[in-house]
Amino acid sequence: MNPIAPIHPKRRSSPKALCQHTLLEFHGCDAEVLSRVRTIRERMLAAVTAANGTIVKPVFHEFSPWGVSGVVVIAESHVTIHTWPEHGYAAVDIFSCSRKLRHAVVRETLRRSLGAQSVTAQRLSRGLVPPGSIAQRRSGKAKAT
Repeated sequence: MNPIAPIHPKRRSSPKALCQHTLLEFHGCDAEVLSRVRTIRERMLAAVTAANGTIVKPVFHEFSPWGVSGVVVIAESHVTIHTWPEHGYAAVDIFSCSRKLRHAVVRETLRRSLGAQSVTAQRLSRGLVPPGSIAQRRSGKAKAT
C-alpha cells in the first residue's frame, strides 16, 4: 500500500481536506510599513477582521535592525507574517480549517495596505481525509463502497 495515497483504489470519492493553507509572497512593498511592528499588527488585524476571522490572540515581534514577525491566532487557525523591509518583501501564511475565513480578502487587504507591487499565491489542501474515515462513519456521512 502506498503511504502517500491511502485511498482504496475502488473508491470513487476524493479525500476531503480538513484545512486550506495559502502561501503569499508580497514584493515591492513599502519598506517603512514593513519595518514598523505597530503598523504591521494593525494591518494584519484589519485584514483578518475583513476576512471574517475570529481573533483569539495576536503576537508580534520587531527585529533589530529591521523586520517584523507576527501571528494572529484565530478560531479558524492562524495567519502569520514575516517581513524583510530591506527587500520590500513580506511572506504571509493563512491556515484555516473553516470556509468562513476568506483567504482572498486577507490577500487583497494586505496587498493594498502593504503597498505591494506584486503578489503571488499558492493554495494547498491540508489534512486530506480518505472517504470512510472514522469521523465520517460516526457522523453517518460516509458512503458504502
